Amino acid sequence: MRSLNPVGEYRFILPAPGLRRYLSSYYFFEIETPDGSVLDDFLHPEWASARYVMEGAAQACFAPGVHIPVPTASMTGPTGRATHILCQRVRLAGIGILPLGWYKFAAVDAARFANRNVELSLDPAFSVFAEIGREIAGLDDPSAIAAIMDRHLLAALTPQNEREIEIECVHSALTDPEIIDVAQLSGRTELSVQSLERLCRRVFGFPPKRLLRRQRFLRSLAPRLLDASLKWANVLDGSYHDQAHFSRDFSDFMGLSARDYLKMPRPISKAAIRARQQALGQPLQVLQGPAPNHG
Repeated sequence: MRSLNPVGEYRFILPAPGLRRYLSSYYFFEIETPDGSVLDDFLHPEWASARYVMEGAAQACFAPGVHIPVPTASMTGPTGRATHILCQRVRLAGIGILPLGWYKFAAVDAARFANRNVELSLDPAFSVFAEIGREIAGLDDPSAIAAIMDRHLLAALTPQNEREIEIECVHSALTDPEIIDVAQLSGRTELSVQSLERLCRRVFGFPPKRLLRRQRFLRSLAPRLLDASLKWANVLDGSYHDQAHFSRDFSDFMGLSARDYLKMPRPISKAAIRARQQALGQPLQVLQGPAPNHG
């Protein structure tokens, strides 16, 4: 990852088969502006990620908010708002963590870390990710870094239990466009509304209604991110009453209007979305359903 183009290089690597129930991908971004200008972009709401700044620096905030430096090794919990980022030069590695992975490797209440970014060293719940950060410091080969991540996380795996099946059932139902309200989600998962509420906050970071709204919004947004020529009327989820309904969701989740967002160059997110779509078949992490059990 030495040579740079004006936007950067973006690479996604699948984890070992035994980890794909728990992790969406490993990802590697290297960004540098040739003229030293500051890049200004938004990352879409997503599941949790462990991030390691290998070189350079970036600033971020949950839109709207005040930008602060991104820690060298940090955990971002599940997000229900876009992350506004600023950077000139940064090389980072990351681990996309699915809800089941949060349950498996973090084992703390996800709602406590929703829309938060914390240093890995500050919470023992993130010890395996902190260990990874210490070992990969100074490395620059994505394949070698991914191998280290695999080794640590495979070693941290514990025996499967029935709760994992329950979590995957909820995750699968959330990614089904036919499930549009909490009653349907409860029926599909065979969990009471109260049990569903507790599980979603504990593992997914948000109440089920918020999670369903986030899925609907990103499911509608994704086609437009891949093809700017599409009209909103042709991509909006059928459960939206009208475009004004979608616009309100856009402002809520992204922190700015759809018009202002689409006017932005978005050099980081555009390239990352294309790279993710090509490597993994989904442009956004939240749209990725649970993986088959590889044992």
